[in-house]
Amino acid sequence: MKKYIKLILIICVASFIRCNDYLEEEVDTFVEEEAVFSTQNGIESAINGLYQSYASPGYHGTAIHTFIAPVSGKFFSNQGASLDATSLNTLPNNTWLTRMWPQMYSTINLSNIIISNLEDSTLPNKDRALGDAYFIRAATYFDLVRYFGGVPLKTTPSTINDLNTPRSTKQDIYDLIISDFEKAKLMLPNPGEFLSDRPVKTAANMFLAKVYMTIAGETNNTVMWQSAYDEAIAVFGQYSLVPLFSDLYDPTNENTSEAIFEIQYGANGSVRNSDIIRSYTLQDFYNYPTFGRVRPNKEVYEQHVDQYPGDPRIDATFLFDSYTRVDGSVQNIYPIQVNGTNGYTGLKKYLEPGFNGSTTDRNMMKLRYADLLLMLAEIENELNGPGNAYQYVNEVLARARNTANGPVIEPADWSGMDQDMFRTRILRERQYELLGENHEWFDTRRRGYEFFLEEVIETHNNFPNLGNRDLIYPVSVKNMLLPIPSTELSNNTEISQADQNPGY
Repeated sequence: MKKYIKLILIICVASFIRCNDYLEEEVDTFVEEEAVFSTQNGIESAINGLYQSYASPGYHGTAIHTFIAPVSGKFFSNQGASLDATSLNTLPNNTWLTRMWPQMYSTINLSNIIISNLEDSTLPNKDRALGDAYFIRAATYFDLVRYFGGVPLKTTPSTINDLNTPRSTKQDIYDLIISDFEKAKLMLPNPGEFLSDRPVKTAANMFLAKVYMTIAGETNNTVMWQSAYDEAIAVFGQYSLVPLFSDLYDPTNENTSEAIFEIQYGANGSVRNSDIIRSYTLQDFYNYPTFGRVRPNKEVYEQHVDQYPGDPRIDATFLFDSYTRVDGSVQNIYPIQVNGTNGYTGLKKYLEPGFNGSTTDRNMMKLRYADLLLMLAEIENELNGPGNAYQYVNEVLARARNTANGPVIEPADWSGMDQDMFRTRILRERQYELLGENHEWFDTRRRGYEFFLEEVIETHNNFPNLGNRDLIYPVSVKNMLLPIPSTELSNNTEISQADQNPGY
């Protein structure tokens, strides 16, 4: 059963002092914190508050979808507030950027509060709770360092006296990330030993593998590739793929055998908790208000169709050609319609019949086993070539071929590739399998600017079927990172315009 996340008032108070907020006086939270962390139930409430912060609209609930998806270069958005991001000309005052940064640091501050209060605790659930706090702090810093490069490094609860913090180096941030995930590995329970909706130590292994892969992709360091393999292989075999790809997106089918870490959502009265349904579901598809703002780019759809005609994942991933509105009328969309807002396919993964227009029960899959298998295929190819790497990707492809009526021909197993061909294909394979699951920004940039230029900029700009709403992307290395938000530059006296990322 899904454990609905609760955000308790006392943790809101404790996290009120943030790195970007200027307050007239310091909030005294000592008594409240002492009360929270003096009982096992209080600790559980604090951890629930931490996961709520991680899942909130300013971070995974909305910003990841309405901002990061378009600026990845793989999605179009018709939201005016994201026009700069959608055109890959992100401004430092972008409304979602200036919400996401402080929410990420609020999440880090909650982790720091929990760690600070539990290090000397003797309560039985202390270690597991510390594992959660180290895990979320590392995961949030891992997002920050990939989006922005070096960022302010905070490892203690914020007070009015330490609001201003300079940028640390990427190396310093990665050192903390690795250290935190290593601690989480020791403190989190093994698979099957705790609640199905909480991360266990294999999630820390998988995140560490992603960390080492990211570093290895930037440096081509064999030691880092080997470290990535060691962490990823520790997860191999401990999970299994669900029988049908489409099963993953059934709203009643969550925390499955494939789930390594899902961000949990639960209906919470009238509190808007996530825009994952609103953002992707096309307007008037169901009898509830949706935006349908975020759509896969035309070339993203065509790449999949051209590579694997007949792949069952196409129908499970995209709404294309046309759809029937709730009023019974038919709306044509791409590829029948090319121009206008409906000149794009829709993402089908996040449909939710009965959505109330505000809150959702739909989880967000952060880590799943198919992702792990594709990671192992990529890592093995880098270390030893494709010979032993096929087994991992072919397991994903075999599941992709399954349908309720038996297996189909495409996507066929891989064979006969050299290392370079495998490297190119595996990164595109991640798109086909994981589209819309918050991997696009990272996968298009972790192989360096030349790969990003070819895979995103040139592929999009040279696509022959662009419509009148499509934007031409700039050829600029600045898009390897996001800008430091203008609010941070204004409020943090230890960071100035001179510290801004190049090109902004």
